[in-house]
Amino acid sequence: MAFEESPDTFWQRFSANAIPVEMLPVPYGCPLVEIITPIGVVYAFDRGAPPSPVGSVDVLIAATLENYRFHSDKKEIYPLNGGRTKLVGKVLRKLTENAYLFDVGIPIIVNSGEPLEVGSGLEITAAPPLMLFRKEA
Repeated sequence: MAFEESPDTFWQRFSANAIPVEMLPVPYGCPLVEIITPIGVVYAFDRGAPPSPVGSVDVLIAATLENYRFHSDKKEIYPLNGGRTKLVGKVLRKLTENAYLFDVGIPIIVNSGEPLEVGSGLEITAAPPLMLFRKEA
């Protein structure tokens, strides 16, 4: 099964893991959104139809694993060069064959072509872009 057939299907499959965020205004048609989360500002590619809403919105944040290494229980997220994102946290649980719930202080759904051990502390380099899914009105 594919990680994502469509934004709506992705939302339906994983919506139990959505978190409330504050979306800031962006120019119409700009796919990169700025959201305020409990751990700070995160930039992600909005997979929803334009225009992006402003204000309080429930979202899913998703990433595709490029590589990883084992790490301590530290939790953080920060941008890297080339659109990549560093995710440091813990694998909470397996959601589907290739999807894992990863905690960096907020839940991130990570698509991985290789098995990840639940409970592992990892430092993940996520391929660009970090993606944001929201329920369409």
